[in-house]
Amino acid sequence: MFKMHKCIERNVMNKKIELLLNDIGRPYEMFNQDGTYQGCFYPVQFLYPHKPRYKLRSKNDDKNYLYGLSKIKKHCIEIPPAELQAGDIIATRFRDELHVAIYYQYGKIIHVFKEHTLQIGRLKMFKEYKCYRVI
Repeated sequence: MFKMHKCIERNVMNKKIELLLNDIGRPYEMFNQDGTYQGCFYPVQFLYPHKPRYKLRSKNDDKNYLYGLSKIKKHCIEIPPAELQAGDIIATRFRDELHVAIYYQYGKIIHVFKEHTLQIGRLKMFKEYKCYRVI
C-alpha cells in the first residue's frame, strides 16, 4: 500500500511539473499580489501552494539568505543529491543571494533568475547547493 501511495504522489508531482513547464518564459516577478516575496521561489510556490510564503526581512543578502533557508528547512528535510527526485528543492547561494530551484530530471532544474524568465537549467551550474524534499 505504501508503494502505491508513493507512486500516486510521483504521478501527481509529474503532472504539476508539466503544468509548471507551460510557464517557461514567464518573466521574473519580485512579489506576489499579497506583498509576499516571490522572486526565484516562483517554481516552489507553484508546486507547493499550500506552504507558507514570507516577506523579505531585510535589504541585507546574508540575513535574507539565512531567513529564506530557515523557512525551507521548516517544511523540508535535507536529502543527499543522489536521492533527488522531480519536485525536490535545490537551494544555493548565487551572487551572495539565496537562490532556489526545482529539480526536474536528468541533472536539470526549473528556476528563474532576477531580470530573467522561468527556464530549464543545469544543476551543475551551481558549485555548492543543498537538496530538500518537502514534507
